[in-house]
Amino acid sequence: MARISSAKHERISRRQFMRLGAGLAAGAVGGGFSAWAHSGEGRQASAPGSSRIIRHVNTSERKVCLSFDDMWSEFYSLKICREFHRAGISLTLFPAGLAVRNNVVRPLDGYENMYARLRAMGHEFGCHLHTHRDIRDFSLQQLIDEEMEPSLLVMRQALGADFMPVGIRPPYGTVTEPLVELSARYGIPLILWGLDSQDSVCTWNCKGACPEESASSQDVYASIWEQDLEDELCAKSRCVEKCVERIMTNYETYMRAGTIILHHALEASYLAIKRILAFLDAWNLQAVTLSQLLADSSA
Repeated sequence: MARISSAKHERISRRQFMRLGAGLAAGAVGGGFSAWAHSGEGRQASAPGSSRIIRHVNTSERKVCLSFDDMWSEFYSLKICREFHRAGISLTLFPAGLAVRNNVVRPLDGYENMYARLRAMGHEFGCHLHTHRDIRDFSLQQLIDEEMEPSLLVMRQALGADFMPVGIRPPYGTVTEPLVELSARYGIPLILWGLDSQDSVCTWNCKGACPEESASSQDVYASIWEQDLEDELCAKSRCVEKCVERIMTNYETYMRAGTIILHHALEASYLAIKRILAFLDAWNLQAVTLSQLLADSSA
């Protein structure tokens, strides 16, 4: 795989950046997520030291971890973190390094120093590598030079020189031998998930769903969800509502104590917050940070 210089990434425009984030969040590289959406296994190669790969924590406590990846959208990242903070819940955030860099270098108005503000709310941070590329063909040195070190550099600019991530979560859950070596070299565990909310998958299916954007989009949308949506509402609005329903169905089907839950900073997950809070209360589950969950491990 060709090496991509850091200078190239520094010249990326905000429009290109947001388009890149939307596409990658939907699993555009290397195919979709459906085959392994809830197993937490991702695309995993046979790798030594795989005991360091954490998807679920054995605990006698009724605790779970809510984690959010990518954070391409400053708007939804801040809204989601604020809502959970108001509910007394601290999240574990895995931003892509480029998302952090974008906020450091050219934040949207009102989003300056966002990452320091999120940490002040009590949220903690892991590393989602830097560029959100498919790393299946990356060597250890490539991972260090192009992904890990650039991500750490920009996160330390945002959060302080002593920042260390609580875990490394590779894009798409791809685990390779070089990645396991990277984890061991930095002494940071690999963190996947035991429950995928599938917010990014259904959000991508919503793109262009409004009739005014595409004459045939409502038919496409109806095919995706296997139901007729002909009414006065924009199909895209209905699509987001269906995303919330899918998120909650996944919660009800796959949740158990010790689960690490995968979300992204997207509209559907933001709109699902009230129902997530009600679900946690009804199931007598406490949402904690990853570091807290690991501290309670009975393994």
